[in-house]
Amino acid sequence: MPPRWPRVALAVAAVGALATAGPARADDPTWTAKLVARADDIAAKVATLRGLAIKRTIAKGVMDDAGLRARILLRMDEDASAAERAADAAVGKRWGLVPMATDVDKLVVDLLTEQIAGFYDPAEAKLYVSAKPGTDDTWADMLMAHEITHALQDQHFGLTAWMKATKDDSDASLARQALVEGDGMALMIEYRLAGEGYGAPWDHDEVVRLLTAGMNVEQGGSQLIDQAPIALREAMLFPYRAGVGFVAALRKGRPWTAVDAAFARPPRSTEQVLHPALYFADARPDVITATPDPQTIDGSVWGEEGWREFLLAHGVDADVAARAMAGWGGDRVVVRGPAAAVAAPWRAVGAAVTTWDTDVDALEFWDAASHAVDHLAAGTLIVDGPDRMVWITWQGRVTAMERRARTIAIVTGAPLTRWPAALADAWRWSIAWAARP
Repeated sequence: MPPRWPRVALAVAAVGALATAGPARADDPTWTAKLVARADDIAAKVATLRGLAIKRTIAKGVMDDAGLRARILLRMDEDASAAERAADAAVGKRWGLVPMATDVDKLVVDLLTEQIAGFYDPAEAKLYVSAKPGTDDTWADMLMAHEITHALQDQHFGLTAWMKATKDDSDASLARQALVEGDGMALMIEYRLAGEGYGAPWDHDEVVRLLTAGMNVEQGGSQLIDQAPIALREAMLFPYRAGVGFVAALRKGRPWTAVDAAFARPPRSTEQVLHPALYFADARPDVITATPDPQTIDGSVWGEEGWREFLLAHGVDADVAARAMAGWGGDRVVVRGPAAAVAAPWRAVGAAVTTWDTDVDALEFWDAASHAVDHLAAGTLIVDGPDRMVWITWQGRVTAMERRARTIAIVTGAPLTRWPAALADAWRWSIAWAARP
């Protein structure tokens, strides 16, 4: 998963599909009521198309922005305590994914309130449409089809317990979220095509590529999400964009029951989502365990997607970042420091160990990461070797990265007198190497 600080966004997005506003039209204050009135007819079509029977009537409602904001805050508090969320935010700040002064909770709530056009709440087993300005009926029906898909997933697979099964594995949780949202995205696309007399498009790779490419947002736009830190923005979009690509691969030449089977054997990592062949081969990640430390503020697995977002956040080109991450094997990321460092993450020390499928993969990541870590370090490069790089700031904080074969260790923000010990500690973390398919 991307670093766990955006976990609050993704946990709420698991409750409500994060969908950007559809094509605008003259405002019709009754459009939500009309859409809800059509919902049962849409649900019958979705159930037939998706092959999941409606086990019980799907409750429906309309929620204004004030109610939506309150619901997001409620679900955030249920998902993680304020202290846990503060620790997650400290990770993002220590690794340079958001500016140090960012109020992550407020930013996430603002983003979701802006972006959510409809959501299904499994805790209430009820579907809501957001009372935003009027939109095109065709798009509104697609939105409803998406949310009804989540209701059917919940009725058949039990979304709440299914998502909680990986609560302590950030990357695996994001992979599951991608399956949930990819299912909804793929179904709403098929729903639209079926209404026009066309079949499913998933056997055509170019169509899938164009669909996923069209899900990007443009930095510098007028909406809040356009201006959000790139790592947070990418974390919020990943389940939809990568998820529909993953479900398309499941559906290629196969019926919807192939997607049902994925709920029984979910993807283990974002690597499997991004590279469906690795899902079919059941490629398992290396498991890395950090040494115990009473000052550990937070620890998690970032996964292929999380490290891709790290590279993007520090200025690495998107194509370079994707290629650099393609050989990911496993990782563990921690942030350590005194309790006060949660509120002042610049006082904390970040440490990470990543593993790669081959030495060549490790070198490709090393090349990309050296640029990203140089940006993160914001200091003077004092060691520039082929397998070790060290930076120091004027405040005496050190960032270092070191490579040994197909393992790379990174330490950032360590005091001048302690960075060698912090790097040596990272090399003592245990690695359970997974068999490569």
